[in-house]
Amino acid sequence: MRRIGKSVLAAAAGLALVVGGCSNGSAASPAASAGASQVAAVATPTPADPDALFNLAIADGPAWKSFHLKIALNGTITASALKATGNPSWRNLKNDVSLDGTTIEGDMDPVDLACDLIVSIPATAATGAAITGEAIVLDPIMYLKLSSSGPKFHKVKLGTLSSDVGLKVAVPTPGGSSLVGIANDVSTLRQTLEASGVTPTVVGIDEISGRDAYHIAVAVPLDKINADISAAAPTAGASFLGQMKIDSASAGIWIYEDSYQLAQVQIAGASSAVGNLSFTMTLTNFDEPVTITAPAASDIAAGS
Repeated sequence: MRRIGKSVLAAAAGLALVVGGCSNGSAASPAASAGASQVAAVATPTPADPDALFNLAIADGPAWKSFHLKIALNGTITASALKATGNPSWRNLKNDVSLDGTTIEGDMDPVDLACDLIVSIPATAATGAAITGEAIVLDPIMYLKLSSSGPKFHKVKLGTLSSDVGLKVAVPTPGGSSLVGIANDVSTLRQTLEASGVTPTVVGIDEISGRDAYHIAVAVPLDKINADISAAAPTAGASFLGQMKIDSASAGIWIYEDSYQLAQVQIAGASSAVGNLSFTMTLTNFDEPVTITAPAASDIAAGS
């Protein structure tokens, strides 16, 4: 059997994290899952109360049946930061790496753990050429195609990614059980924010994907984050972390006004040592029918 290239496996692991994160972190309120007609059954929150909005947007309850996901990355990572990680791939890197225009977009079915995502990475001095690709997940298989590794899909078992790439990749199981941990995650996040003196604030209503959405601004506790990074450096075995300091950061969450479903998450940060990065995740088309199918056998690389 032909060995799958490390670049393909690494990309598969990265996309598995996206799939796992969206599957494990995508629970809707009973009202949102049942549709707009049922929203009235839930007490309408005070618009200025971010906690009430959070409770409705990310509450225990039935999983979203499907949604459309778009992730956009922009920013620049310094060459010195990448080389300091010790990864041999970056040893001879001379130029900073730009992520501007990088997108991951497609349909997600968290109930059956299926998705079809299109990846686009513009050409940079580091990559040399633009990279495009597609990842189709039909549990427990991921079919991955990258322009940098040929025109055919490579078949990868999600359960073997951890051993194949040397990273711990948590693969969720299909069905509603894949989402039951979200309440605990939100509770932990809130406790961490409260301990750092952070208070989310509703700052207004913006338009997201043609719909009005509450905008919740979250102050980022830079002092605590920087202290945590410094403290983690010795145990992580990464000395470069001790030199890293985040100079600025911001975070925002948007929740659709008419359904109380999560609309968008934005996180941005800058560091003189590492570079700058902005992450935007937008969710639309909840519970609309999606069809996700495996590639034709002729489009799958032999031996993968």
